[in-house]
Amino acid sequence: MRKVLLGALAVATSMSVAAASAAYVPLLGDLDRARRAREATLELDVAAARKILDGADTSDTALALETARLLLYEGDCDGAVAVLSRPDLTNRPEAMDLGDVSRGCARATAGTLTVRDERVIVRLQDDEDQALVPLIVDVALKARENLAKDLGVELPLPMRIDLVRDQFTLAAMTGLPEEAAQTTGTVAVAKWGRVTMISPRATMNGYAWLDTLAHELTHLALTRGTRDKAPLWLQEGVAKRQEVRWREKEPLDDFPAADVVARVGLDKGLGVELDKIGPSIAMLPSAEQAQVAFAEVASFVRYWAREAGEEALPQLVVRLKAAESSKDFEQAIAEVSAADFQTWVKRWRGHITSLPKDLPPELEPGAMPANVKEIARRIRLGELLQGRGHARAASIERARAHALIPHEASVRCHLAESLLAMGDTQNAAPLVERIDDVYNRFGRWHSLNGLLHPDPSDLDRPFRFGIALDPLEPAVACEEKAAPELPKDAIRAAICEAARRMPR
Repeated sequence: MRKVLLGALAVATSMSVAAASAAYVPLLGDLDRARRAREATLELDVAAARKILDGADTSDTALALETARLLLYEGDCDGAVAVLSRPDLTNRPEAMDLGDVSRGCARATAGTLTVRDERVIVRLQDDEDQALVPLIVDVALKARENLAKDLGVELPLPMRIDLVRDQFTLAAMTGLPEEAAQTTGTVAVAKWGRVTMISPRATMNGYAWLDTLAHELTHLALTRGTRDKAPLWLQEGVAKRQEVRWREKEPLDDFPAADVVARVGLDKGLGVELDKIGPSIAMLPSAEQAQVAFAEVASFVRYWAREAGEEALPQLVVRLKAAESSKDFEQAIAEVSAADFQTWVKRWRGHITSLPKDLPPELEPGAMPANVKEIARRIRLGELLQGRGHARAASIERARAHALIPHEASVRCHLAESLLAMGDTQNAAPLVERIDDVYNRFGRWHSLNGLLHPDPSDLDRPFRFGIALDPLEPAVACEEKAAPELPKDAIRAAICEAARRMPR
């Protein structure tokens, strides 16, 4: 009787809230078949999903919805829009998100260039980004191999990667609110069976786009391996761990250290409970909170994987795939690591609390230089003067900016640029000699380092680092060479030519 009364109350409440609306009608049809198709799609096994859906009854709304989902995962956005435009699916709650993303994807991909091979399909909004495709393919395959080794999950081929022009398109193609992407500085999203990334040309100084690709592919692997049941902290923590494991170690890979950023952020009240981050770190209310959240999950997963053993993570992925509730998750993590989640959180907090808070004040989450306006003014004046060929005057303004913020890599590079234009190599060289002198990764620092401090054992190394951070800055892409000279490496030569064609 209690269940009947509660059911009647729920119905009455629903009708009072939407009295003018038609009563909700559940999806009809072969629900078990639809469930199996959806599971196959979420696991990125589009061939299995297609086989399940072949010959579906056209009047079956449940199967029609899963057909639209599959089409979106296959990259056929127009086809998904067509299915979701059916009268029996229009405005249905289950179809609204799919419909919005499918329409945004269809608009964004109209007239795009698609570069295909049997392993990776790259769709480009800007044809000039085609020069980046060989590196995208190379990193995708290396990351895939590493994910199979570290997580026990093999991403199916072909992998799908979209390179878009801006955050507006990123939001339209993924469903992430544009405002959230702008607030937290989101440049890539792994969803709907593909990685969607902003082109490095869209940001002023590029970004770590190759590591970002590896990070997002990790999300796809976890979605596949757990059937999209991994909690957000695990998704993001493992992705942060894996984003650099596909390659050799580089300077500043863990600087500032995630452990210390997490501790300082928690002390400043910017932290979030790991299991209460929300639907996405990209949707946290500030960039500072997003920075701390990323540090928390990265620090926790690294600690847990080290303490629980290397086999714990792939075992947890297997168990999560079979889990049916959050209780099952708690049991799974206890089974593979001999303690429950909350116990591990307490241990981790004890670990980071024991560490020294040796974080320079300017690197604390949310920190801003007290003289930020003066620094910005000097930088801008130097840029204008340099652009007009007044290298000596530009060097004076840039030297003043450097004195105010000595560890900023971009300011060092700007000053070195002006000094080199004056022929003053002696004073330019120390600015880009020691990576320990800077607090942030910057593509031009590496190309200038390669020019002024060549390492005979590996002359290409600094230029590879630069390309991985800012591939479409001409000086970086062209290894500080003047036109028409090109890098000897064929891939980097093509990127150099594309960078030189970019409007400035």
